[in-house]
Amino acid sequence: MSADFYKPMRLNEIDSSLQEEIKKVCDINVELCMECGKCTGGCSNAHIFDYTPRKIVQLVKLGAEKTLLSMDALWTCVSCQLCVDRCPSQINIPHIMDYIREKAHRQGVKTRRINVELFHDLMLNSIRKTGRVAEAPLMLNFNLRSRQYMKDAVLGGRMFLKGKLSPFSPVVKDIDHVRRLFKKIADNREG
Repeated sequence: MSADFYKPMRLNEIDSSLQEEIKKVCDINVELCMECGKCTGGCSNAHIFDYTPRKIVQLVKLGAEKTLLSMDALWTCVSCQLCVDRCPSQINIPHIMDYIREKAHRQGVKTRRINVELFHDLMLNSIRKTGRVAEAPLMLNFNLRSRQYMKDAVLGGRMFLKGKLSPFSPVVKDIDHVRRLFKKIADNREG
């Protein structure tokens, strides 16, 4: 058996351009990470991620952009901020995930999970319209667009009857502020 497959990593050979890009664009210094793992311990979705929050920060440090752009965790992070709350260095991993997700979208990197981008787009459209995620319309719209017509019919009906799901979503008081944020983001993409 040959040990040719093993090549030690040399710190001076690591491409730090992604790390510098994250620092410049997101104002996040991943060098502050102590690798304590509290971000992963606090993550409500770590059990379904292919890479945990701690590993994602390590991948940024290593410049593993291709891996980051194609990881499943990119589309399953719900940006709940629990990782940031737990991090002693306050590294904003959801912001990093948002940035990489947008980069993957711009580069046309496809997700491995079916209809994840459709759900993502529908959720953002819901927020753009009302300032909130309108759960029932989102679920109905997603199931229609993904051709899963009866997927959540029984569960949705039971939730509706128990008062847990409303067909209407209240609009936030200052919806114009939300729409200005979306416009600002769109303008930044074009500029």
